[in-house]
Amino acid sequence: MRKYKGRVIVVEDNGDLRDSLVECLEMLGHEVTGVGSALEFYRELAENAYTIAVVDLGLPDRCGLELVEHIRKSSAMGVIILTARTGTEDRVRGYNSGADLYMLKPVDCRELSGAINNLSIRLGHGLQAEPDEKQPWRLVREHWQLVAPGGSAIGLTGKEMKFIACLADAPGEPVARERILAALGYRDDQYASRALDSLVRRLRRKIEEEAHLPSPLKTVHGVGYCFAASLGAA
Repeated sequence: MRKYKGRVIVVEDNGDLRDSLVECLEMLGHEVTGVGSALEFYRELAENAYTIAVVDLGLPDRCGLELVEHIRKSSAMGVIILTARTGTEDRVRGYNSGADLYMLKPVDCRELSGAINNLSIRLGHGLQAEPDEKQPWRLVREHWQLVAPGGSAIGLTGKEMKFIACLADAPGEPVARERILAALGYRDDQYASRALDSLVRRLRRKIEEEAHLPSPLKTVHGVGYCFAASLGAA
C-alpha cells in the first residue's frame, strides 16, 4: 500500500465536523491536526510544519481567505478550501487568494483524502511506501532507541522511551490516554493532555525525518494512541 507523506491541518470551527474529518482522514492514513480558529491555526504553524491545509471560510475570528493568503505568501503548503459557500464569486475569491482546490460541504472523506494525495503529488511531497511488514520496527530499550525497518536508529528521550514502551506492551492495539499519562508520570488533566500531544507531534516528526518512513504512531480518536506496525524487541 502506498501512503501519503506529510501532515494535514484542518481549520474548521464546527467541532463535530472537525472531529469527524480528523478521525476519518487518520483512518485513511493521514497525520492530521484539527483546530477551530485562525488563532489556533497560527499557533500551530509557529510550532509545527504542515504540508496541506484544509481551511473553512467562516471562522469565528478571521475570514478563512486571510489564512489562505497568509499560507500562500509565507509557505509552500498546499491549500484546500472546504466550505458551504457555493457562489461563483466565492470560488473566484478563493482561487485568487491562493487556494489550490475549492471543495464544498458536505464532502465524502474519501474524496477529500484523494484530493490531499493528488495535491501532495503535484506539489512534490509525493507518496511513500509503507515499510515491509516482514521487517518490523524494533525497540532497543537498553539503548533508548527505536530502530526502523531500514535500520535507522532513532534516539529517544526519557519521555519518548516511556511512551513507545507503553505502546509496545500492546502492539497494534489502542492504548488509552489515561494509561499513557500514568506511564509518563503526568497527572490526568488538560495541561498534561496537551503535553502528551506535543510529545507525540515531535516524536512523529523525528521518526519521519530520521527514518524517512511514515510514522507508525497513530491517533485513535476518543481513545489514545497505538503503534500501528509490526514491533519487535532487540
